[in-house]
Amino acid sequence: MSTPIKDVLQTLSRHADLVAQALAGVVVVGDDVSHTEILALRQVGALRPVGDDGYRLHPRLREYLQDHLQLFPAFQSLADIGAKITLLKSLWDEVELLRGDRESVVGMIDELQTTVLDIGDTMNRNMLQLQILMSTRYGNVRSLEAKKSQNRFYQKQTSALSGDVQRLAREAERVEREASIRGRDDLARFIRRQLLTNMMSWQHGLSDMQTFLRNEIYRLRVVEQDLKLLARTDMLLRQQPGWRGFEVDFSGEIPDFLLATCLSPLVAHSEPMESDSGMVDEMATLARALPSRAAPLIPAEAPKRYTRIVDPPAPRPITPAMKALGRLLRDVSTAEGGLSLIEWRDGNVDAQTMPPSIWLVLALAALRAGQHEVHLVHNLPRDGERFAHTFKDARAFPKRKMIPKVAHRQGAAV
Repeated sequence: MSTPIKDVLQTLSRHADLVAQALAGVVVVGDDVSHTEILALRQVGALRPVGDDGYRLHPRLREYLQDHLQLFPAFQSLADIGAKITLLKSLWDEVELLRGDRESVVGMIDELQTTVLDIGDTMNRNMLQLQILMSTRYGNVRSLEAKKSQNRFYQKQTSALSGDVQRLAREAERVEREASIRGRDDLARFIRRQLLTNMMSWQHGLSDMQTFLRNEIYRLRVVEQDLKLLARTDMLLRQQPGWRGFEVDFSGEIPDFLLATCLSPLVAHSEPMESDSGMVDEMATLARALPSRAAPLIPAEAPKRYTRIVDPPAPRPITPAMKALGRLLRDVSTAEGGLSLIEWRDGNVDAQTMPPSIWLVLALAALRAGQHEVHLVHNLPRDGERFAHTFKDARAFPKRKMIPKVAHRQGAAV
């Protein structure tokens, strides 16, 4: 026996390819799509016209196929249950008013039960969509700004849905309580099984998703702030290149005292995790390779006493650099008009044992430690720079004579 539902399902099965095309977009009559296939799907109401010669899939059929295939776009709105809650309340009020009309009451109760089932299916669909959204993270968006917009959009959606769930809980409890009082135990049991038993899981699920969305929005704000600071740092480094140090030519032999300051090679340190089986095996192998604990030695006789002999400190050798620095300090103290460090180096044999750049570094450090006045003679700035970062010479002047403050006070008193 053929029924209308069977005819519809057979028509959809025969033209499944056309239904798949209509799910992806608007179909147009042409070489791939014949007018007969369009007419067959139009007769069962699966296609609706769009424009002059286009057809699109029925919205309810599209929604069913998307739920089945789980094709959730990045910004799909959650299904609204507010209208169904209002319909549930109106139907129960009508049932209370029409107590004498048995046929009308039975029809309204059937419609009320259908509404309850629709509300449950809609809520399950919304929870599934939100769970898929939480699991995809960045899978359905292309940029950080799109993810921020998506999180804010679904934060508003979940807030509205949470309010509807609270309203649904109040109306369902009222209808279930009044149905139990009126003797309609079947209806009260149906509402408890379909709505009230799932209400706690819906509310807790929405609360967890709202907390997750708030954390995601805060985390994205932190990431955005870090990216801004990184961009500003990059801009500063591009506009103001840092100091490049002294212009020293290391093509020749490097001085020994610079090689002596090299640090020891660093050894990589890894933190073993208990969850890593490889690290557990490695630690077990190292533990087995450790030597056994030796037994404490029992002294057989009293230890002998020894006299500690301390070697006298070895005299510090005087290097040519120390001789040159001592001579430089004496000459600067007697030079009233200042002294050029490079010119002074040309006349000193000990200073000539060092390259000019290293001599300048050591001489500047010694003169400034002795509180002498030192003025650098800078090179010309490089192309594209406003200030010079290097210098070619320095002039040193003797110490300033500091006048005691007591003398100033006595002079002021006089």
